[in-house]
Amino acid sequence: MPLTPAPTPLCALNAALWSGADLTTDDYTVALDEHHAAEVADATQAACRGLAGRDMTFDPHVYRDDFPLPSVGPVLAEAAREVADGRGFAVVRGLPLDGMDDQQAAVMVRGLITHLGPIATQSRDRHLIRHVRSTGQPLGDAVTRGHQTAERLWFHTDGADAAVLLCRRAAAVGGLSRLASAAAVHNTMLLRDPAAVTALYEPFHFHMAGGNVPGLPATFISPIFSLYRGKFSTRFVRHTLLETQQVTGVALPEVTLTAFDLIEDIADRLCVDMELRAGDLQIVNNHKLLHSRTAYTDPDDAEQARHLLRCWLTFPHYTGRRAGFVDEALRFGWLTDEQQREAAGSWTPPTPVRVNDRG
Repeated sequence: MPLTPAPTPLCALNAALWSGADLTTDDYTVALDEHHAAEVADATQAACRGLAGRDMTFDPHVYRDDFPLPSVGPVLAEAAREVADGRGFAVVRGLPLDGMDDQQAAVMVRGLITHLGPIATQSRDRHLIRHVRSTGQPLGDAVTRGHQTAERLWFHTDGADAAVLLCRRAAAVGGLSRLASAAAVHNTMLLRDPAAVTALYEPFHFHMAGGNVPGLPATFISPIFSLYRGKFSTRFVRHTLLETQQVTGVALPEVTLTAFDLIEDIADRLCVDMELRAGDLQIVNNHKLLHSRTAYTDPDDAEQARHLLRCWLTFPHYTGRRAGFVDEALRFGWLTDEQQREAAGSWTPPTPVRVNDRG
């Protein structure tokens, strides 16, 4: 098996390179005016009538014609271009959420997504919306996921090409969103520990946390860092990768664990922090950026608890962003049963760590 080539520094042609210290809120925020807000409110009311009785969490058939936005649509399209081909993230501020219930907010986010790109699935059972709010459960049990806890999250990526968060209510304390350029993290890591960077270009097993077809492998295989056709991409979910050790019985080598720590340390220093407010729509590129969240505390009134709606989307022109069948399939969300069966044909178990691989 050929050795992974020694990685080299990335440039702006490979990925978005920036440091949070160089950015201001105005650089990445688009504030809607009263006319824009009224247009979205009217579109939401009309869509609630037109889509009445349909389940926004699972129904894939919501289209741009269901949510016409003659003025705001171009604003959202420009934000999507910046996320896909520019800095890698944007925040649209000032969406009219006051007085909306869960169903109305779900209709709004589904309508807004139609102006950003095709929606992607988030689970084997085809969830299109996830509710980001604390269940009181901690991470680490191989069942609870990051969107269900109030704990601090490690820097990571989500699925598909991009993740979208619509903030309904912020936390009482904490809950800051943190974003870092994965390419900038890569280059800084390369200066500190080239071996750790090289290790992240190797294939890794990612635990599917019960999202696999029964009887098929419980992991999918993908590198953390990838440079393919001149485009850099990252896929990194630390708690999922650590869970894989228990699922497979194969420990990760020390150089990999060191690399995980370096990602966290460097991303922490290079990131931009932002407070998402009610009415904010954040769009984040999962190939270009690592994201995190600080721990938070909800108010005593459970009805006012922190609550965001999360969707994933696909950028159609990102075809071939990474090599391999599984990596291309994951751009559209969770692996379908048919895709998992096809992937199982080439799946191999992780290789046990040799003694001299441990450091």
